[in-house]
Amino acid sequence: GWGIIARNSDVNQAASAAFSHDGQTIVYTSATSVSSGTTTMDGRIYTVPYASKQGGTASAVSGASDPALLQYYPAFSADDKYIAFNRVPAGGTSYNNPAAELYVVPTTGGTAARLNANDPPACTGLKSPGITNSWPKWSPSAKTANGIAYYWLVFSSTRDPGQATPSPQLYAAPISVDAKGNVTTYSALYFWNQPETEHNHTPAWDVFQLSAQ
Repeated sequence: GWGIIARNSDVNQAASAAFSHDGQTIVYTSATSVSSGTTTMDGRIYTVPYASKQGGTASAVSGASDPALLQYYPAFSADDKYIAFNRVPAGGTSYNNPAAELYVVPTTGGTAARLNANDPPACTGLKSPGITNSWPKWSPSAKTANGIAYYWLVFSSTRDPGQATPSPQLYAAPISVDAKGNVTTYSALYFWNQPETEHNHTPAWDVFQLSAQ
């Protein structure tokens, strides 16, 4: 049940690996050093074919592999067309970094779009970077209507002005992509029913089926 995926052309270590939904591709953070499987001091987003456990040639994702930045926590959209990831300036760390912001880039590479959801409402008096927008996870499905694809992302952020000590809470943000591939991002929504006195982060979004015993 255990093995190592060949990552030809990438001599760095791998962190925060995630499978595409079709099971054919793995996205990960390529870094010179990794601790706890996720924490890095540098990082670029790479993909590598799964190829029935054989792996193959690893490729840097353009738009998410700038050596002057730290890019990490990649995640595939439900249709595998996009990768969400975190980005901070070089010289920092991926662990609990207040400068973290969320970006989306086509899986095939391109220009990364900064999410408007990074920015809290003006009435909070808070700004990003500085509020640890992190751990992006996609909704389990993407819907299309009138030629426009609609996605959702859930993430954690320390923007809640109701807390005496900033701590992570969960937020969701919509994203739309038109037929020409133009990405539009929107402000975030707060999950009002989460415990505000607790730290809520590392979100997951899936479809669960419950059955009576």
